[in-house]
Amino acid sequence: METFESDDGHVVVRLDRGDMALESIEAACEEHDVDTGAVVSGIGTFSNLNIHYVDRTDLPEDQSDRNVDLELEGAWEVTDVGGAIADGEPHLHVTAFDGERTVGGHLEEGCEVNVLGEFTIKKFEGLSLTREPGEHNVSQLTER
Repeated sequence: METFESDDGHVVVRLDRGDMALESIEAACEEHDVDTGAVVSGIGTFSNLNIHYVDRTDLPEDQSDRNVDLELEGAWEVTDVGGAIADGEPHLHVTAFDGERTVGGHLEEGCEVNVLGEFTIKKFEGLSLTREPGEHNVSQLTER
């Protein structure tokens, strides 16, 4: 992993084969003091894809009853990664294609970069966000 920071608060993260996507983005946020911001661009290839998505509309309080976890092997072309960063913690979603199907969901740990990964983080100055449980125990952005 290598990171580059611009004068206007953008951090570009380059991931190489074998790097872990979410874990590396979290490390870049820590290294560059990104408390509140967004991943505004993300592309690359993964050798496996770990995601979860919500598959129901009734939203039980227990999150484990409403999420479907997918651990997918094989080469995945990542067409987009994006989301908000609050308290230094990224909440990211991903869209990826394996040659036969396109899937999307919440990016989880354990996604290994196959060929490359390129992510751009934008730091927000003058705004401090956190996540707090809201209705149905859904994590919601709020201002600190």
